[in-house]
Amino acid sequence: MPRPGWWHGSTTLKSRTGNFAQGGTGSYMIAVSNAASASPTSGTVTATDTLPTGVMPASVSGTGWTCNTAGQTITCEREDALAAGDSYPPITVTVNITATAPCTFSDTATVSGGGSAPASDNDPTIVTGGICNGGGGGGSILPINLSGVILMFNNISINHNIDGPGASNNSRQNFELNAP
Repeated sequence: MPRPGWWHGSTTLKSRTGNFAQGGTGSYMIAVSNAASASPTSGTVTATDTLPTGVMPASVSGTGWTCNTAGQTITCEREDALAAGDSYPPITVTVNITATAPCTFSDTATVSGGGSAPASDNDPTIVTGGICNGGGGGGSILPINLSGVILMFNNISINHNIDGPGASNNSRQNFELNAP
């Protein structure tokens, strides 16, 4: 639900469903609404979203919105007034997640114009797969390379509790190597 009071009565809300996977796609929804106690907007209302590294815009659309992309930046505008207590139709942003996208990021959408100060909302996002924790991509956070000769004089046992950005890898991880 939009949070009131960010504009002089207007709000923006950015949301997504589920987590994104490296090498996959995802989508965001940007919603703009006006508080019941606010005045109607006037002039151009602009929604802007600059996507983080590793997240590429694929498509953007919204009924009544004129949308464009330039590199990582998405801009949508409309001229019609937004009445008190009303909402514009949402903007849907479809993105491609690169294979090298960061495992977590926060993406912020900002709405400005319409006679009000800018308002923004961000959406913390978890990416899975590849080297990202919780992913099923076969990667690891701490890659281990045991090539070459390793002189071992004692047994090694290491126990770590690895806290990942997702809930799927929060159990104890054991590594044990016994010398011959």
